[in-house]
Amino acid sequence: MRINKSDLISYASNFVSFLLKYEISNEINKIILFGSVATGSFDKESDIDLFIDIKEKNKNKIMKLLDLYYKSEDCEKYKLLDIKNDISLKIGNLDKWSNIKRSIISNGILLYGKYKDIPENLKQYTLFNIDSRKLDRNKKVKLWRLLYGYTQKIKKKEYKSKGLIKELHGKRLGFGFFVLPVESVQKLIDILNKNKVGYKISDMWSDNL
Repeated sequence: MRINKSDLISYASNFVSFLLKYEISNEINKIILFGSVATGSFDKESDIDLFIDIKEKNKNKIMKLLDLYYKSEDCEKYKLLDIKNDISLKIGNLDKWSNIKRSIISNGILLYGKYKDIPENLKQYTLFNIDSRKLDRNKKVKLWRLLYGYTQKIKKKEYKSKGLIKELHGKRLGFGFFVLPVESVQKLIDILNKNKVGYKISDMWSDNL
């Protein structure tokens, strides 16, 4: 099975969501995906490189949570999709990592937090993580059709819908994960709230989505 960039971003984002559930998240300034996955030059064996901007004294706590994530049900779901890439963490104050700071700022994908200095070519997106666990089967099907579209043939006539994500110029990253340009976000939030769909959102910046 060929793994694409969207799959690995989804995996990285899932780990970030897992990490942010813990109290340590209050100490994190930003989390940035960088390296081969961010630039698209990865292969099946590539690590997923994340920089966590936080005081270095918290390094052991973060590493223990990474070990805990590897044992979680969320991580197991990605293993079933043959996504088994190691997550490689760099932890500390970004300003003190001058050797990789330029690469991170120019090619990185911000998964959590905000840059103070954003290069002009970066665009702001909002990452959505949809929680459909409280919906019954019919409502889930309706939700996925609404978001991702569908093709349905009735007798000899074919009906198509490209879905809200494409209509709003967004991109699907994985099951329940997608990004939208920041200017399209409120319209989708209104629809999700109206349909009582749970979700989490975070800001990210990229020039190559």
